[in-house]
Amino acid sequence: MTRKLQEADRAAVDMLFDRINSSSSGNDGYVAMTGAVAEDRMQAVEKLLDLLSKMPTPEPSPDLAVRTLNRIAGATSTRMPATMPAQFIDSSQPMA
Repeated sequence: MTRKLQEADRAAVDMLFDRINSSSSGNDGYVAMTGAVAEDRMQAVEKLLDLLSKMPTPEPSPDLAVRTLNRIAGATSTRMPATMPAQFIDSSQPMA
């Protein structure tokens, strides 16, 4: 099932993210809006974001750094050092 955001949902998402950005930058979280946002839309967005925050974060591949550096080297036509370790991430340690 595919659902598309309606304009009221978009406004609620924008307002919520503006509040998050405002409070994380040291402001009091006040955001001036050009239009009203229905409380039920705000609650639905907050509920969805709360659900998403509880989902587990997948661990990155242990060779992600090496693959990324190889891709950059290929795109810039440079060579990677021969002494580069096979993996930068210790997969036995938690990432967060």
